[in-house]
Amino acid sequence: MDKKNELSEFAAREPSLGYFYQIRYSLFLLLSNRAIQNPLLRIESLDDIEIQSPDKTEIFQTKLKLKSKASLTNSSVDFWKTIRVWADNINNNRVEPEKTIFTLISTEEVSNDSFLKVIRDELKSDVTISSLISQMDTIATTSTNATNKKAYDEYLKLSIDNKKSLIKNIHIIDAASDIAQITDKLKSELAYSAPYNQIDSFLEILEGWWFQIAIEHLIGNKDCINSKELQSKVSSIRDSFSQDNLPNHFGKQLEISDQEVKNFKDKTYIKQLEIISIKLSSNTAKRAISDFRRAFQQRSKWLRLELLSPDEQIEYDEKLYDYWKNLFDIIQDECAEKEIEQIREIGNKFYLNQFAKTCPPVKIREKFNEDYLTRGSYQILSDSKRIGWHPNFKDLL
Repeated sequence: MDKKNELSEFAAREPSLGYFYQIRYSLFLLLSNRAIQNPLLRIESLDDIEIQSPDKTEIFQTKLKLKSKASLTNSSVDFWKTIRVWADNINNNRVEPEKTIFTLISTEEVSNDSFLKVIRDELKSDVTISSLISQMDTIATTSTNATNKKAYDEYLKLSIDNKKSLIKNIHIIDAASDIAQITDKLKSELAYSAPYNQIDSFLEILEGWWFQIAIEHLIGNKDCINSKELQSKVSSIRDSFSQDNLPNHFGKQLEISDQEVKNFKDKTYIKQLEIISIKLSSNTAKRAISDFRRAFQQRSKWLRLELLSPDEQIEYDEKLYDYWKNLFDIIQDECAEKEIEQIREIGNKFYLNQFAKTCPPVKIREKFNEDYLTRGSYQILSDSKRIGWHPNFKDLL
């Protein structure tokens, strides 16, 4: 790939990764914000990230650069875009600048000859603040940078008191952790919550939940995310790693389309349903497919993460089989001297009443109570022809 195409590729990927970075960083901020009692977090509200407490508001701009070697300078587009957002919030009375902490988080590094270095490094005295305002005013009034013009205009609308409050409360975190490195920071925050040697799996579950919650928040179904909610989830995940429980990675029911049903029609477990008159287009068949896929993925993941041993999985399948066999022997006795359609009907009721409408009380671990795992595991056994629903399933398949 030549240099031009490489830069173009990075430019195309940066915005998408920027959103992931923003959401991942918001998780880190809420996890690490222990000094505030139950802070409330919002994304894409007043700013990229907003953390609110009773006595102050913190707003954050996150800037991710994949391969740029540019520094944050006096005329940096990222800096002035950020100033524009903050000034707009102040000018429209959305925030009180004297009660708001304004933080720019950038993976770029502040230039040594920029006044941004003073903002980053120094406790700002009144003299320092006046000097910074003077420098920013000069840039905003004399610069010919068209890209920054709207930002300059918005900044110049600020009153002198608001400029002072803004500059006083600006924090800059430069050379910040990138999207991969922030993972290490998250692991550090979770070090005493996750079980030994399971930090990767622990974080994977937490991030999956966090992104789902963030989406609910972004589409307006959730006003904010609070720290108590996050801590409760961390505790719940920790409990799922106990000896009598397992983490649930696939808690959401899958929506199975008619086309997906057709794609699975040659699977043995689907044929097992057909021979007891369960239509492929039925919700019952779609639920069976969803349960099969979720159970298969979950069991595979537990094995891969070494949360479940192969022997324990075999033992669980034996329990499932034993429960099924006790009931299946009864319906086989009921089928003596029955007609073909009557036998099919017995199989239909056997499946619906014992394995679909209710869930067999066979658990893989005492505290893991997800029905999809049990039902889906029965579909897996059905797919291997070890069990079936029709009294004569072995002859019919």
